[in-house]
Amino acid sequence: MQQPEHIQSVALDGEGLTIEQVVAVARHGARVSIGEHAQTRVRCCRLMVEALVEREEKVYGLTTGFGKLRDVSIAPEDLERLQANLIRSHACGLGSPFGEDVVRAAMLLRANTLCRGHSGIRLETLEAVVALINDGLFPYMPEQGSVGASGDLAPLSHLALVVMGDPAGKVYRRRSDDPPGVVRDAREEDFVSVAEVDWAAAARVPAPTFKPVTLQAKEGLALNNGTQVMSALACLVLHDAERGMGWAELACSMSLEAQRGVRHAFHPDLHRVRDLSHQAATAARILGHTAGSEILDVLINTASLRRVRRYLREADEQLERTELRAKDAGSREAIARVRLQGVALLEQLEAWVPSDPEAEVPEPIRALSGASDREQIAAFGDLLAPLRRRSTQLLETLDHQGVTEVPLARESVYRAVGALAHAVPAAPPVQDDYSLRCAPQVLACAHRALEHAREVVLVEINSATDNPLLFPPEPPGGWAQVTVEAYAAFLAQPEQAERLAEKVYGGGNFHGEPVGMVMDYVTFALAEVANIAERRVAELVDESLSNGLPPFLVESSGLNSGFMIPQYTAAALVSENKVLCHPATADSIPTCAGSEDHVSMGTIAARQAAQVLENVLYVIAIEVFAAAQGLVFRAPLKPGSVVAQAVALIRERGVEPVTDDRVLQPDVVAIRELLREVPPGAK
Repeated sequence: MQQPEHIQSVALDGEGLTIEQVVAVARHGARVSIGEHAQTRVRCCRLMVEALVEREEKVYGLTTGFGKLRDVSIAPEDLERLQANLIRSHACGLGSPFGEDVVRAAMLLRANTLCRGHSGIRLETLEAVVALINDGLFPYMPEQGSVGASGDLAPLSHLALVVMGDPAGKVYRRRSDDPPGVVRDAREEDFVSVAEVDWAAAARVPAPTFKPVTLQAKEGLALNNGTQVMSALACLVLHDAERGMGWAELACSMSLEAQRGVRHAFHPDLHRVRDLSHQAATAARILGHTAGSEILDVLINTASLRRVRRYLREADEQLERTELRAKDAGSREAIARVRLQGVALLEQLEAWVPSDPEAEVPEPIRALSGASDREQIAAFGDLLAPLRRRSTQLLETLDHQGVTEVPLARESVYRAVGALAHAVPAAPPVQDDYSLRCAPQVLACAHRALEHAREVVLVEINSATDNPLLFPPEPPGGWAQVTVEAYAAFLAQPEQAERLAEKVYGGGNFHGEPVGMVMDYVTFALAEVANIAERRVAELVDESLSNGLPPFLVESSGLNSGFMIPQYTAAALVSENKVLCHPATADSIPTCAGSEDHVSMGTIAARQAAQVLENVLYVIAIEVFAAAQGLVFRAPLKPGSVVAQAVALIRERGVEPVTDDRVLQPDVVAIRELLREVPPGAK
């Protein structure tokens, strides 16, 4: 699959558009053209419209009113006014403007569906839509107001206002401080009326070619009737979600390493006996990201040993202060003897966990890395026995040397003895909590939802979804070699002209239920990705669950809050997602005096999916941040190569380990931006 960043141009034919091409145009400025055969189909269908108008046939939307007014006939001299009135009356969207990428995607999708040659639009008008895209013009299109049937009438009408040059249409006013990419968060006041716009200043190209057109029969309806806004959102959500799923798997791998989890849950045999699509592949990727991991291959808990060292240093600092304050020589000598024992212990620990995080793995650990779990446990237990004895002796010395003024030092040594006891497990670890152990099963559900949604959306973006649809009669010899001139002569034949109205069908392809329903499904699935990720973050910051990591992933916790609040933020985001998971398509409010008595709310479903996805990606960013912090305490043991690449990427973005409390929001935002890229290890 070609990545959108690498697609330079897109030729529209109404049938072969891909989600990657949509993203390429929406976000990366790919140029758009109209295929030759599509141009012919569009022009031939327009000939059919002109013939129907000339014969004054009663055809919905061409020579009648709209919706409940479908039986009101319109005089030929009022047909242009009818189309302009349609757009003006329907441009009643509210709320914040959609981002530029959504608007560009919607324009592209509208152009693509028009290329199928069933909408009756003039080629000139279709070319105006394409010119808007290629010139980099950003029409104002508000987020709220679509019920998803008849399509996205309100937002698409705001777009059509610009196409027809109506003063109520608005275009984004470019600023010198705009980011180099698309504008994601514009405000209504950032747009200016097309009556006042400087087209050259508003465009992204030196010589814009767009010129407004006067809409003729059927053209207003061809521009505003369809599912292109919800489908534009769906394309962008699916692309970002599929890329985000790669990061979700990688974040899980990072947490597995940071927590020193158990790999058994990802073994292919286990997933072979539950043959649901994506489950085995997800497990294989998570496991593959940890390939070569020293952290998971070696059964010694270097984080626990680091805690031993920290506690002993704290005890020594407390003893030193007490020694300096001691009033008699006997007390000073007693404290000095205790400190000597502690310093000797610290020197021994340096051989196990060097102070330099970039140091090589010490030889005693490296020598046992290939042994079985039980062999490692026995060997490491023997190797650490002297340290355990000396730490216990240090505690006894504190109790029996008459050093009574240092209860904090004794508490620190007591903690060191406890941490040392957990440096090697008593038995091979068996299994983790569900947030790690069941990750392949949960993430696979999201993959299946995205796969289903992609199938539906790919059909939708290559479909004719306005109403009515025209089906020009096939010429003799078929469509392959027909010319517009020959087709005009063919339609002029009496036997063809008299039956043209029979080839105009009023239907419901504009109904957004297919897109809305799969976007609801995607919303639920993505919310679960965040739910399970937040639980892994909660385990990483909880010293009772994190397998030796310090409280809230920071030294001197208490003085420092560390990752306490990032976990709060993740909890807030997943709770917000639960509110947004109300299925939009389960609701319907009749409109248009009851003639549109069932609507899809598909655009609301797509907007909810987009908001939930943004929350999910922030939760994944928090997990990546927290897991990378946890890995710091596993040094000098190294994670798997792909996990190491992820850590290197976030360090390149300026996200350094947290040693003392700082404002963490910029770090989370930086990682969130990284999540827009293809993750390490992706194929």
